[in-house]
Amino acid sequence: MLSKQSTVPANVTAGLSFGQYGRFFLVGTVVGLLAIALRELIAAALPADTPLFYSISVVVVYVFGILASYVLQHRFTFEVSLTKSDRRRFMTFICVSLIGAVATWLLALVFRYELGVDQVFGQLSGSMAFAAAAVSSSILTYTLNALLVFRVS
Repeated sequence: MLSKQSTVPANVTAGLSFGQYGRFFLVGTVVGLLAIALRELIAAALPADTPLFYSISVVVVYVFGILASYVLQHRFTFEVSLTKSDRRRFMTFICVSLIGAVATWLLALVFRYELGVDQVFGQLSGSMAFAAAAVSSSILTYTLNALLVFRVS
Protein backbone atom coordinates (compact mmCIF):
# COMPACT_ATOMS: atom_id res chain seq x y z
CA MET A 1 0.00 0.00 0.00
CA LEU A 2 1.38 3.38 -1.01
CA SER A 3 1.24 6.25 1.42
CA LYS A 4 0.26 9.69 0.25
CA GLN A 5 2.93 12.30 0.75
CA SER A 6 2.06 15.96 0.78
CA THR A 7 3.84 18.14 -1.75
CA VAL A 8 3.26 21.17 0.51
CA PRO A 9 5.94 21.71 3.20
CA ALA A 10 4.76 21.20 6.81
CA ASN A 11 5.66 24.77 7.82
CA VAL A 12 3.30 26.09 5.13
CA THR A 13 0.27 23.97 6.02
CA ALA A 14 0.81 24.68 9.71
CA GLY A 15 -0.21 28.28 8.95
CA LEU A 16 -3.74 27.28 7.87
CA SER A 17 -6.45 26.67 10.46
CA PHE A 18 -10.22 26.82 10.76
CA GLY A 19 -9.91 29.08 13.81
CA GLN A 20 -7.73 31.48 11.94
CA TYR A 21 -10.08 31.35 8.95
CA GLY A 22 -12.91 32.20 11.38
CA ARG A 23 -11.08 35.35 12.48
CA PHE A 24 -10.23 36.12 8.84
CA PHE A 25 -13.91 35.72 7.94
CA LEU A 26 -15.06 37.87 10.89
CA VAL A 27 -12.66 40.71 10.02
CA GLY A 28 -13.68 40.35 6.39
CA THR A 29 -17.35 40.49 7.38
CA VAL A 30 -16.87 43.75 9.28
CA VAL A 31 -14.87 45.27 6.42
CA GLY A 32 -17.38 43.81 3.96
CA LEU A 33 -20.38 45.35 5.71
CA LEU A 34 -18.66 48.72 5.71
CA ALA A 35 -17.82 48.20 2.03
CA ILE A 36 -21.42 47.33 1.15
CA ALA A 37 -22.66 50.48 2.89
CA LEU A 38 -20.02 52.52 1.07
CA ARG A 39 -20.95 50.89 -2.25
CA GLU A 40 -24.57 51.87 -1.70
CA LEU A 41 -23.53 55.48 -1.08
CA ILE A 42 -21.37 55.49 -4.21
CA ALA A 43 -24.13 53.84 -6.26
CA ALA A 44 -26.57 56.56 -5.18
CA ALA A 45 -24.13 59.19 -6.43
CA LEU A 46 -23.59 57.57 -9.84
CA PRO A 47 -25.70 58.69 -12.80
CA ALA A 48 -27.07 55.24 -13.72
CA ASP A 49 -27.24 51.60 -12.58
CA THR A 50 -25.48 49.89 -15.48
CA PRO A 51 -22.85 47.14 -15.51
CA LEU A 52 -20.15 49.81 -16.07
CA PHE A 53 -21.18 52.02 -13.13
CA TYR A 54 -21.79 48.95 -10.97
CA SER A 55 -18.25 47.77 -11.76
CA ILE A 56 -16.85 51.20 -10.90
CA SER A 57 -18.58 51.14 -7.51
CA VAL A 58 -17.25 47.65 -6.75
CA VAL A 59 -13.65 48.56 -7.67
CA VAL A 60 -13.66 51.82 -5.68
CA VAL A 61 -15.03 50.06 -2.62
CA TYR A 62 -12.47 47.29 -2.99
CA VAL A 63 -9.63 49.83 -2.62
CA PHE A 64 -11.11 50.90 0.72
CA GLY A 65 -11.47 47.24 1.68
CA ILE A 66 -7.84 46.44 0.82
CA LEU A 67 -6.48 49.11 3.15
CA ALA A 68 -8.86 48.38 6.04
CA SER A 69 -8.40 44.63 5.69
CA TYR A 70 -4.59 44.81 5.68
CA VAL A 71 -4.49 46.66 8.98
CA LEU A 72 -7.17 44.55 10.67
CA GLN A 73 -5.95 41.17 9.37
CA HIS A 74 -2.45 42.02 10.59
CA ARG A 75 -3.70 42.75 14.06
CA PHE A 76 -6.56 40.32 14.68
CA THR A 77 -6.18 37.34 12.34
CA PHE A 78 -2.51 36.69 11.82
CA GLU A 79 -1.24 38.59 14.88
CA VAL A 80 1.82 39.86 13.06
CA SER A 81 3.25 43.19 14.17
CA LEU A 82 3.22 46.02 11.66
CA THR A 83 6.67 47.43 11.05
CA LYS A 84 7.98 50.11 8.76
CA SER A 85 9.89 47.43 6.83
CA ASP A 86 6.72 45.59 5.76
CA ARG A 87 6.69 47.07 2.27
CA ARG A 88 7.19 43.70 0.58
CA ARG A 89 4.46 42.12 2.69
CA PHE A 90 2.09 44.98 1.89
CA MET A 91 2.86 44.72 -1.83
CA THR A 92 2.14 40.97 -1.74
CA PHE A 93 -1.08 41.70 0.16
CA ILE A 94 -2.08 44.16 -2.57
CA CYS A 95 -1.41 41.49 -5.24
CA VAL A 96 -3.52 38.95 -3.33
CA SER A 97 -6.22 41.58 -2.86
CA LEU A 98 -6.22 42.37 -6.56
CA ILE A 99 -6.65 38.67 -7.33
CA GLY A 100 -9.52 38.69 -4.85
CA ALA A 101 -10.93 41.87 -6.42
CA VAL A 102 -10.98 40.31 -9.88
CA ALA A 103 -12.56 37.13 -8.51
CA THR A 104 -15.14 39.17 -6.57
CA TRP A 105 -15.90 41.42 -9.54
CA LEU A 106 -16.38 38.52 -11.95
CA LEU A 107 -18.46 36.54 -9.47
CA ALA A 108 -20.58 39.62 -8.67
CA LEU A 109 -21.33 40.11 -12.36
CA VAL A 110 -22.22 36.42 -12.74
CA PHE A 111 -24.42 36.39 -9.62
CA ARG A 112 -26.21 39.60 -10.56
CA TYR A 113 -26.62 39.32 -14.32
CA GLU A 114 -26.29 35.61 -15.17
CA LEU A 115 -27.92 33.90 -12.19
CA GLY A 116 -30.94 36.19 -11.98
CA VAL A 117 -30.24 37.91 -8.66
CA ASP A 118 -31.89 41.03 -10.13
CA GLN A 119 -35.23 39.22 -10.36
CA VAL A 120 -35.01 37.90 -6.81
CA PHE A 121 -33.69 40.91 -4.85
CA GLY A 122 -34.70 43.92 -6.97
CA GLN A 123 -33.01 47.10 -5.76
CA LEU A 124 -30.83 45.14 -3.36
CA SER A 125 -29.46 42.91 -6.12
CA GLY A 126 -26.21 44.85 -6.48
CA SER A 127 -25.38 44.55 -2.81
CA MET A 128 -26.53 40.94 -2.57
CA ALA A 129 -24.46 39.91 -5.59
CA PHE A 130 -21.42 41.76 -4.23
CA ALA A 131 -21.81 40.17 -0.77
CA ALA A 132 -22.17 36.65 -2.21
CA ALA A 133 -19.15 37.18 -4.44
CA ALA A 134 -17.02 38.53 -1.59
CA VAL A 135 -17.87 35.58 0.66
CA SER A 136 -17.14 33.14 -2.17
CA SER A 137 -13.75 34.66 -2.94
CA SER A 138 -12.75 34.78 0.75
CA ILE A 139 -11.64 31.14 0.66
CA LEU A 140 -9.13 31.97 -2.07
CA THR A 141 -7.88 35.15 -0.42
CA TYR A 142 -7.54 33.57 3.03
CA THR A 143 -5.42 30.76 1.64
CA LEU A 144 -3.19 33.11 -0.34
CA ASN A 145 -2.79 35.50 2.60
CA ALA A 146 -1.96 32.72 5.05
CA LEU A 147 0.57 31.12 2.71
CA LEU A 148 2.12 34.14 1.01
CA VAL A 149 1.59 37.30 3.05
CA PHE A 150 1.34 36.71 6.78
CA ARG A 151 3.28 33.46 7.13
CA VAL A 152 5.97 33.80 9.76
CA SER A 153 9.24 32.40 8.46
